[in-house]
Amino acid sequence: MAELKDSVELAHPDDLIPYSNNVKAHPDEQVKKIASSIKNYGWDQPIVVDGSNEIIKGHGRLQAAELLGLEQVPVIVRDDLTEAEARASRIADNKTAESEWLDDELESEIDVLAQDDEIDMDSLRFDDDEIDDLLESLNGEDEDSKYTDKIKTPVYEPTQDEPPALDELYDTGRYNELIQAIESSEVSGEMAQFLRFAAQRHIIFDYENIAEYYAHADSDTQELIEMLTLVIVDYEQAIEQGFVRYVDETMEAMDDA
Repeated sequence: MAELKDSVELAHPDDLIPYSNNVKAHPDEQVKKIASSIKNYGWDQPIVVDGSNEIIKGHGRLQAAELLGLEQVPVIVRDDLTEAEARASRIADNKTAESEWLDDELESEIDVLAQDDEIDMDSLRFDDDEIDDLLESLNGEDEDSKYTDKIKTPVYEPTQDEPPALDELYDTGRYNELIQAIESSEVSGEMAQFLRFAAQRHIIFDYENIAEYYAHADSDTQELIEMLTLVIVDYEQAIEQGFVRYVDETMEAMDDA
């Protein structure tokens, strides 16, 4: 079991040495948010340094302290680590901080905090637009728009130098079987026409190949592909036309079948 380090010391920011090959950047906007958090809520995560006062964890916190003009910062000294262990610890610390937000829970927490006048929303380290989006998703939309905003549509990035062949864009195997069955049936001509239309639902489109083909097509072909919503270039327009919601409802119906 690793040794527990619980002795926190105070040090002047000028005495701490940033690691020259630190793997994470700290843009000015992020540093300002860290500074705001420290100013509003104080220090609860010391800077970690090695035996030579070189930073292992906390480069952003040091920059925030300098921005605030602080003369003392809390520090934990890890003089028990080898140079290799300190390097590994830096990377592991940054990597373990990566995780996905639980959107529903985050939106709920933001909503509660937004109603408390004593909380500075800027101190949460979210951009104003991000806060607005979270609040809008809870309070500013009706059920229909909330429903569509949560839809996740596939995104394809064309990578080929040449477009795929047209017959690689779709699969008509099941469609052909159904058409053959319709043609050999004794249903009325009007019903047969209806069933032919319905059979088209069983044509399987390869949207990844369609995206590849679209990327290489001329402008007229691209416009027609967009009109048929085989690719979605303007997501907001697709929502307005109800297509994305239709697709989601169709997939749900298929799952329940």
